[in-house]
Amino acid sequence: MKWLTPEEAVAAANLSITSEKLIEFTLQSEDEETLEERFQKLGLLFDRDRWKAQKPYLALLSPTKTQKSIVIASSNTTTESNSIDNDKLAEKDEENNRSETTEFSNLQSEHQEEPYIFKKCTVELHLTFKPDDGHPEGRVVIISASSHGDFPINEKIRESFLGELPPLLKELLNELVADFPNRQVRRQIANARNQKKRSTNPNTTSKNTLPTTSATENKNSGTQLTLFGI
Repeated sequence: MKWLTPEEAVAAANLSITSEKLIEFTLQSEDEETLEERFQKLGLLFDRDRWKAQKPYLALLSPTKTQKSIVIASSNTTTESNSIDNDKLAEKDEENNRSETTEFSNLQSEHQEEPYIFKKCTVELHLTFKPDDGHPEGRVVIISASSHGDFPINEKIRESFLGELPPLLKELLNELVADFPNRQVRRQIANARNQKKRSTNPNTTSKNTLPTTSATENKNSGTQLTLFGI
């Protein structure tokens, strides 16, 4: 990831505001929104640690994120054009979820055929961060390892015992947090569309809706990082 100064970020993202305005963002109160959220609306990723260390602290989000974030930042009024864009993003998310489910099933079948030799099989490591419960040693973190599509071996610890995350994982988490507002909007749109489908289809039974609810609850139960290809 290429880190940019405010001047470089303005040029790279073709922003209509000045670099001085970006610097001013870092001096404003965070009562209503965090610095990460503030820059995310402009399609920029903000790294607080690099900012405190006086290093280039901004990076470009993906083109899709940038385009949608600029729309959000430029207007607080929902227009027909915005609604169409949001619907397309929500539909794309649904397609991606279906594609990832199919791909995961195919990968499981392939992994089951691999030999039980560490260097010759796919090993998966997962880090799941549970919601903060106010414990002085930090959040509960579940570390799990699995292979060949079999059940995982796991260990539950507190975040303080995990130690410092590698820089790459910290960057991934920062990107995820910066994209939370977009993900929340897309989820709300998808939920509204599903609710509309259920209300217009009297033949839809609770049996069809229960898996969706369960999947949503499981997905929101914690933050998960996955490390592949060990």
